[in-house]
Amino acid sequence: MVRLRSPPAKLPAPFQGAPCHEIEELISAAARSVVRITGQSGLDRQVFTDDMGRFEIANLPRGRYHLSALNPAATDQFTDPVELDLSRALSNRVSVNIFLRNDVITTSPKKEKPVVISVAEARQDVPKPARKAFEQALKLRGTKQYEQSLERFNRSIELFPPFFQAFAERGHLLIAMGRAPDAAADFARALELNSRYGPALRGSGICKFQQGKYAEAVQDLARAADAEPGNATVYLFMGTSYVALDRREPARAALEKALSLDPSAAVRAHVHLANLYLKENRLQEAAGELQAYLKIVPDAPDAEKLRAIEAQLRARLQKP
Repeated sequence: MVRLRSPPAKLPAPFQGAPCHEIEELISAAARSVVRITGQSGLDRQVFTDDMGRFEIANLPRGRYHLSALNPAATDQFTDPVELDLSRALSNRVSVNIFLRNDVITTSPKKEKPVVISVAEARQDVPKPARKAFEQALKLRGTKQYEQSLERFNRSIELFPPFFQAFAERGHLLIAMGRAPDAAADFARALELNSRYGPALRGSGICKFQQGKYAEAVQDLARAADAEPGNATVYLFMGTSYVALDRREPARAALEKALSLDPSAAVRAHVHLANLYLKENRLQEAAGELQAYLKIVPDAPDAEKLRAIEAQLRARLQKP
């Protein structure tokens, strides 16, 4: 059995040149947040962080896990994907850091794109009241009025049960609300109605990633990429899924594709790429990725620690 805990604030050991099973995601969870751990064997636990943002999970069987966190006081915060492999851990005490962060762009919130009804939906003859409720739900979600948005999505589906786009968009709302199991059910229903619908495939892949089902996530996300070739989020999660599977080349390709599509929305890909380069002892490239991330998000919650890591990497590069 392994005991999992959040470490005291210090520079993580992987960047000190010593072996360690600490996650290379470098932020501690906020105080009184909920930390959830799920495993491929079906394990699903939740614990609260203390007033210092620390947590501990005891008696974990060895295996692969996914960790996430939710701040009940700020539902617009989210965690980047965090994976943990305890199958080969040498110690019975393993430290892990989880980041809670807000959206990257906070100064001018993105407006919802104009609603586009697909050809498949047009053939469905979506009733005007259902379509109006759907459009209202999208606008409310865009301004983070989540409960009101949920009510409008519910109404649109009540008025027109085959409305697969409403199921998919409600699923993405539920992810933002921290209700991933409910979201997964919505994506599954949307795919029953339209098995090739990109937003539903993307959401399904994200949910499977969060459950630690990385190979299944890649399958859904690859199909989503065919349907939504310009969506950076698809490639970001595809890349992090490949990272979890230790498939480095496809991981690198997907993360770089995400950044090429939307450098702001996929900015965290720089950190994942830095981790890949560190695994290969390519310190110059790792430092460059951290520098690129900090240039775009200079006030990120983990900025101070990442700057310290970048400085340490560059110092090591200068040693003879």
